[in-house]
Amino acid sequence: MMQVGTRVEVDSHGPGIIAFDNGDGTWNVEFDDESEGDFETSQLKVCGDQSLQQLSLPPEIVMESGVRRVRQPGVETKPKGWTRFVCFSNTHGKHNSIPKHHCPEADVLLHAGNFTNTGELEQVKDFNEWLEAYPAKYKVVIAGNHDITFHEEYYFDRGAERFHKQAVPDQNSATINFEVKPYDCSKARGCLKDNIYLEDNAVEMCGYTIYGSPWQPEFCDWAFMLLRGQPMRVIWANVPECVDVLLTHTPPYGFGDRTEENARAGCEMLKAAIEQRPVSVNVCGHIHSGYGCSSDDITLYINASTCDSRYRPINPPIVFDLPPPEELRAATRRTAKRNQIEQHSACRGEHAGDAVMDLV
Repeated sequence: MMQVGTRVEVDSHGPGIIAFDNGDGTWNVEFDDESEGDFETSQLKVCGDQSLQQLSLPPEIVMESGVRRVRQPGVETKPKGWTRFVCFSNTHGKHNSIPKHHCPEADVLLHAGNFTNTGELEQVKDFNEWLEAYPAKYKVVIAGNHDITFHEEYYFDRGAERFHKQAVPDQNSATINFEVKPYDCSKARGCLKDNIYLEDNAVEMCGYTIYGSPWQPEFCDWAFMLLRGQPMRVIWANVPECVDVLLTHTPPYGFGDRTEENARAGCEMLKAAIEQRPVSVNVCGHIHSGYGCSSDDITLYINASTCDSRYRPINPPIVFDLPPPEELRAATRRTAKRNQIEQHSACRGEHAGDAVMDLV
């Protein structure tokens, strides 16, 4: 029976909840991705499970390529021959405060940057210990704008002066002076030891190509930042034509990049780069309020921010499964090719229409 509060699904929109009876034979539905719309009863499919536990689960996402979000990591088993990934970002030195039930087993752990407050080597070492103890065979990490000791040029230009001063009492007066006490940036990467750190390069992991980059458009003068436009285009030109998982600190424009002020902060050039090559999964962080998953026909977009906007490490990690590498790549390319053909046909149709109008 349709009523306000019923959990429903709508084709091409996904699952949501009936929020209002419009009184004209249509219902207002609020979807899990925060969009909403009005639909006739015939367009609604009542979800089989209306339990509170089911309603609290994240939206189900299964891509045509086989990529699927794992909504209950402790319950859902991984298909034979597949690989499970668990994603974190923006932990800001609070990795040890992540609840144990938010640390599911996986084959590969991905961290999309900002694992420290301001690049403190003590936090990097502690983070490395957390990584080594985590129940995943492989760990792949990139830096973020807060991990300033990983960006030596920025750090010695202004980062150390801005963030790493220590109070020095004056013995002859009540005045307290501050002196810059910089860290040795050459030791930062070494603190991660046997875990894999990527910075504008790729690694093959379990047969998949993972490319990682810490750069993002200019945003409040932190590390790894460049002006929008051409400087960011140059960064993303380095992404291989064949990449299965793209690990970036910044989200692409339009996906997981909405700020608390309701503005889009993602990178336009990253979005363009993803559209130019068949990328199965993009994992990012940076914008805390952008936490969650979204997708288009080809790519699963994940903002894995662990800390919320108040820097509390309360967001569960996002987990996804990938089919075997060759199977994944073939399906992703097939979908991308089909979309390319459809877009080309649509453009030809528009041009034909314009020609007819010119004749008229």
